[in-house]
Amino acid sequence: MTYNKHILWAFTAALATGWVLSNDEGCYYGTVMKHSCNWTCMLLTLQWPGSFCIGLTNKTICKIPLTIQNWTIHGLWPMHTGHCCNCWPIFHSHLQEIEPELTQLWPSLIKGKHFFNFWREEWIKHGTCAGCDGAMGSPLLYFQAAVKLRKLFDINSVLESSGIKASCEVSYKYDDISKALTSLLGDNFDLQCVTDSKGREAWIQLKIHLSRNQTIGCPTEKQDEAFYNLAWYKSPGHPCPKNTTIFFVPINYDNPHEPCN
Repeated sequence: MTYNKHILWAFTAALATGWVLSNDEGCYYGTVMKHSCNWTCMLLTLQWPGSFCIGLTNKTICKIPLTIQNWTIHGLWPMHTGHCCNCWPIFHSHLQEIEPELTQLWPSLIKGKHFFNFWREEWIKHGTCAGCDGAMGSPLLYFQAAVKLRKLFDINSVLESSGIKASCEVSYKYDDISKALTSLLGDNFDLQCVTDSKGREAWIQLKIHLSRNQTIGCPTEKQDEAFYNLAWYKSPGHPCPKNTTIFFVPINYDNPHEPCN
């Protein structure tokens, strides 16, 4: 396997800063990169801030900045069956070039959690696997790719053009939301919901299926059971039900964990 110059530089930096772990952790360079590069598909996961706090067990830790008014990025996740490596460091300086965009499109909605800490976690968990692809072969390239994809998929405009707007009074059929998104995404997406305190289904996340080259869709033969199991792994909610209506709740900055009460 041939590694690009970004990865070679990153490994050198990791050695210099002591970030490479022992072989017991699976973090020797050759082993890790071969293991974590064995993926074909990705998920771009977008989250709706209006519903985000509903899914939290601790209702006191959620805070939605007033500047956040649209879908935000939860992560760009290679779908692989192994684990990524925490031996590829990321520093705040790596992202300064795009920090204004990240602050708006990929914010932390957890009170007291610095945005960079959220980005660092996503890089360690997912970006280090994505980084073996040349187009995402550094922290900056990885986050630039996510921002570009988020801008490409203008979910709010598609929903509004179909008459789907955030509301506490109006709910929508699964098929109506799905039909609206199909014009932009085809059938390459999953809808994820959380249940609020009154038993209502609230749309929280949209998971968009992408190929490794960042184009929409994933090869049919790769969309197996393992892919879908990983797609929901450690998610805060569940697949949106098709037999009941779904609420697309508004953002409530003052009472984010009970946006419709």
